[in-house]
Amino acid sequence: MSTPTRFTDPHAVDVWDASFRWRSGDLLRDRTIDATWQRVAGALAAGAGAHADRWRQRYIEVFSRWQLLPDERLLRHAGTGRAPTALPEPQACLNLGAFVLAPHSAAARFDHAGFAGVAGLSVRLLDDAVRLCEGERAAAPALSIGVMGLADALAALGLDYRGREAQLAAAAIARTLAFAALESALELGQERGSGANGVAGALAAYWRERALPRELAGPLLQHRRHRRLTRISAQPCLALLANNASIGLAAQRARGGRNRLALSADAALAAQGALAAAMQPWIDAPVEIARGDCEDRLCSHCR
Repeated sequence: MSTPTRFTDPHAVDVWDASFRWRSGDLLRDRTIDATWQRVAGALAAGAGAHADRWRQRYIEVFSRWQLLPDERLLRHAGTGRAPTALPEPQACLNLGAFVLAPHSAAARFDHAGFAGVAGLSVRLLDDAVRLCEGERAAAPALSIGVMGLADALAALGLDYRGREAQLAAAAIARTLAFAALESALELGQERGSGANGVAGALAAYWRERALPRELAGPLLQHRRHRRLTRISAQPCLALLANNASIGLAAQRARGGRNRLALSADAALAAQGALAAAMQPWIDAPVEIARGDCEDRLCSHCR
C-alpha cells in the first residue's frame, strides 16, 4: 500500500486545489491529493486487463513519492468521464530531486537504478494514456518524457550547479533516461505490437550518434509504436505541484522569486545552458532553456 502523499510547500497545495482537484459543481470529488492519484492511475491502468491493479498501484506509488508527474491534461481529466479525445505529444516529468539517496550528506548519491525503473514506467504510462484517449488504433505518438528538479538534485548531491561535476552528473542522468525509455518502449512493442501506424526506424534516427548495444539495434529499426520518447521542457505547473521543485534544468523555482543559488541571471542562464548541452546528446528533442522565473507560463489556475 502506498504512503500518503506529503505536501511540504503551501504553493503546491494551492495549485493542486485550484488546477488539478476534481470538482463537480460544488461537489468535491478528489477529497485529497491521493484521491487524485487514484483517479488518474485507475483510468490509465484500466486497459491492462488482469494486470490493471498491479499497474494502478505502481502509478500511485511513484505519484505519491513525487517521482513522476503525468501530463497536466491527465491530472485534470483522466477518470472524470471527460478525458480528451486527442493527446498530442503526451508529457510526463520525472522529479530528479526525489531520486537522491542520503541527500545533503557525505553519502549522497543519485539512485540511477530507481530512476531507470520510473523512467521506463513513464513510457508505459504515456502509452496507456494514448490508448485511453485515442484508442488502440492511435497514430504513433511523439512522447515527451522529461525531467525537473535538476538544481534540487545537484544541491542534494553537494555539487556546484556551475561545475564540471554537475555537468557530468547531468549527462549520466540523461543517458540513464534514454536507455530506460528505449528499453521500455521496445518491451511495449513486443507486448502490445510494434505499431502499425508508425514509421519503422523513426526512433532509430535519434540513436545514430549514441552507443547502442547490438542486441537492441534490430528491434529498434523495426519499432513503429513511438516516434519519439524524450523531451525536456520547463513544465512550471508540474514543478509547482511537486512541492515547488526547481523548473526543468534551471536554478529557479516557479514560485519564490530569484534562483535559489543566489546567482546572477546571466550566470544562472550560462550554467543552465552548459547542463543542457551535457544532456542533449541523449535527449531526442531539443532541450528547452527556461528563462526568467517562468511565472508568466503558469496556467491561469496556477498563478
